[in-house]
Amino acid sequence: MLLAHGTFSNHRTCGGLARYLASRGFDCWLLDYEGHGDSDSVEPAADFESLFLSGTYSALQFVHDTTGQKVHWIGHSGGGLAALMAIARQPRSLEYLQSLVMLASQASDAGQLPSHRLILRAFTLLTRALGHVPARRLKLGPDNEAAAVMLQWYAWNLTGHWTGADGLDYLDALKQCKGFEQLPLLCMAGSGDWFIAPPIACRNLYSQLPGENKTWLECGLQQGYSENYSHARLVSSRSSAREIWPRIGTWLSTQQMNTRTRP
Repeated sequence: MLLAHGTFSNHRTCGGLARYLASRGFDCWLLDYEGHGDSDSVEPAADFESLFLSGTYSALQFVHDTTGQKVHWIGHSGGGLAALMAIARQPRSLEYLQSLVMLASQASDAGQLPSHRLILRAFTLLTRALGHVPARRLKLGPDNEAAAVMLQWYAWNLTGHWTGADGLDYLDALKQCKGFEQLPLLCMAGSGDWFIAPPIACRNLYSQLPGENKTWLECGLQQGYSENYSHARLVSSRSSAREIWPRIGTWLSTQQMNTRTRP
């Protein structure tokens, strides 16, 4: 199991989930992208694509080569998008993957409401002025984020298009990627995630991904959970330890069982 964090965070965000999965017998690896957690910063600051793609390629190959096994990728927010971007740009990445779990991941639908678009524009101006996002001061997470990283994400959500700096349409590339439709996929979203990855945005991404071996779960009061999970609490909270982590563990166990019984 390779667990990947998103923006404003580091490996500690997924630490509790990793310890839980390890208690169920899974071999877990935690990733710090450049400039996050225990990883060194790089200059000049990377944009969203550069940051997540370089770390994802390296981590996938390293864990695969070290263990000799395919990887179950578990990504929170940007960590989930990272795997999709890697597959879209290098389809051979599928050779390293056994399944994909995306927790509160969406790329281009946070600006659907007028109020959300105002927030995105305001943060665009603030980020440009400061040269970074002061995540710790704004209580967005433990790690500040480079301006270039967030400005690209803002642009995707303001335009409604998940397009690379070179013009690559990520969704189109994934739809044309041979073999992606066979990758088991679990997508989860929190009902209380009102801005970064609202359920409707995560569901839209999920519905556009090819394949039939995929599972969608929204986590909120109406679905029988104890709370409407926010962006952060979906992956790291006492409630998620009780309700979300076991769901993920059971789904992963099922994928491993299916792999063993597959002819």
